[in-house]
Amino acid sequence: MDRSWYLRFTVVILAIATAWFALWPSLDGLAADGEDIAMPAPQWVRDVFPGRINPGLDIKGGLRLMYEVEVDEYIRDRRDRYSEQMVRQLGVLLGILDDDEVDSASREKLAEVQERVTVQRVGGRGIRVTFADQADRDRFDNQWISDHFNDLRRSSADGLVVDLTMREDRLEELRKTAVEQAVRTVSDRIDTYGLREATVIGRETEGDLIVEVPGADEASFDTIRELIARTARLEFKVLDDEATYVAQLPAEEIEAAGLERRSEVAPAGEARPQVSTSYLVATGEPCDEADEACVDPRERLQAFIESIEVPDDHQLIVSRLARSEDDQVEERTRDEESWRTYYVFRSTDVSGEDVADAAVTYDQNEGNRPVVSITFNSAGATKFEEMTGRNVKRRMAIVLDDRAESAPVIQTRIGGGRAQITLGSMLDYNKLLDEANQLVVVLRAGALPAPLSPANEQLIGPTLGRDSVAKGATGALVGVGLVILFMLIYYQVAGLVADVMVVLNLLFLLSIMAAFEATLTLPGVAAIALTIGMAVDANVLITERIREELRQGKSTRSAVDQGFKRAFWSVFDSQVTTFIAGVVLFQYGTGPIKGFAVMLMIGIVTSLFTGIFCSKVFFDWIVRGLKVERLRVG
Repeated sequence: MDRSWYLRFTVVILAIATAWFALWPSLDGLAADGEDIAMPAPQWVRDVFPGRINPGLDIKGGLRLMYEVEVDEYIRDRRDRYSEQMVRQLGVLLGILDDDEVDSASREKLAEVQERVTVQRVGGRGIRVTFADQADRDRFDNQWISDHFNDLRRSSADGLVVDLTMREDRLEELRKTAVEQAVRTVSDRIDTYGLREATVIGRETEGDLIVEVPGADEASFDTIRELIARTARLEFKVLDDEATYVAQLPAEEIEAAGLERRSEVAPAGEARPQVSTSYLVATGEPCDEADEACVDPRERLQAFIESIEVPDDHQLIVSRLARSEDDQVEERTRDEESWRTYYVFRSTDVSGEDVADAAVTYDQNEGNRPVVSITFNSAGATKFEEMTGRNVKRRMAIVLDDRAESAPVIQTRIGGGRAQITLGSMLDYNKLLDEANQLVVVLRAGALPAPLSPANEQLIGPTLGRDSVAKGATGALVGVGLVILFMLIYYQVAGLVADVMVVLNLLFLLSIMAAFEATLTLPGVAAIALTIGMAVDANVLITERIREELRQGKSTRSAVDQGFKRAFWSVFDSQVTTFIAGVVLFQYGTGPIKGFAVMLMIGIVTSLFTGIFCSKVFFDWIVRGLKVERLRVG
């Protein structure tokens, strides 16, 4: 035996050993519930090879959730960001701001811009720009719009008023982007939570996504639903406590909505004394889920906010009113709760996109209660420091999903890139800790680009999954067994080599699945069966070539060498063309079709390795190591 054979043999042995160790831990997970395998993987193997094959929903049973991505909300949010940024860019156009002040302009400078131009939101996609002077209006041309806001186009113009709208050719791209970002965010949340066997599938054309969670219990399902549906949009917004907007709302409208108006004293900046500011309050008992006609206090307050016209550059944000803040708590039953409003500036310099990390910590000043500590990235830390520095002695609302979790007073400029979110004071310790942990998960994974609305939910029992996989596995094993038996009888020694290659091919295929933590589904089982057939086909081509060479009177060694050499391109071509078909299926297929395509492509790679490389090593060992003079090939 020459040195090259020993090198190739070493490669094969190392590949087999690595594949076995990579697959070994997965055998425990693939065993039926309550069954122990004969040789459980040692702990060191589990530590070195952490990857597992995850049984799919059709095998293990579980939960299948379908959500619709509210793409219109995503487009509206993009439009809102453009309108806020347009005020700043118009400040540069009008010579009020410098280029380096766009992201850090003071509120006084922005007010000066708004004296000369007003930017309003119109409908779900439009922006209306109204100038106070014709000379300023003349600078606002199509070229400037295209250079600064390429997603917008001018839809109409009338004197000093210019209407802009989102370009139609960008809307479809935005829809696709919304679904892709939603899939990525939901996948990250599920992975962070530890459910790596879950599958998230996005369908851009339908604007929805499907989440499949195999084998979890009902308690886990509830947590998963909350993790998925939570938008987790975090924003830091300064309160406008000097404004009189709430105080001027008609009293009869407030009373008709079942609300009340209250006032409080709040700081209004370093140069100003404290001022009296008004806010709205809704009080009542929370609704029972079974009572569809009930409207709880928060919904009642939110409905009133949506029914009134709030200035375009401001927002009314709701927040739970703590009992320590409620001077009328003794007049209410302990089951009732109160919600209040904060009047905030709509624009914000710091959001969840600036958060680098989040963790649960404990606030000793609040009885060691769990809080969420967040760390900003470098850009976010700079913006947060500038924002707090401009608003010392003002209140800042920490807004999560359009709800203010707290509104602390900024006592001084906050550097260091850290902040703290104090969650609802009405929750008991365990619920507070659970909410803090869930918030950390969603903040680390990022906010959803748009809200998700549940469209369909299916609970698949494990019995159906076990029956399906049992039948599928039985069919696959019978097929493989018949193929192995036929090869052994018809091709004799060469058939034995082919059978060994089939086993090795299956070992390599499953180990690759384990390494990439792939999900095994019934279409995947079908692809494995097809791959085994193609692996046998490669060995049949090689064996037939060897038989032809032997019939021509060549020696065994020469017949083996020439058989592999002449069969190589036939084997390679057939496998590559099938691989291309798998690529097409993966590109245009969805769900089960993609799973089938992935398994097929992996199987083709392992078939080429076992059929050409490994089988040549075994044949060389037979004809050179064992020095077989007459090779039995049927």
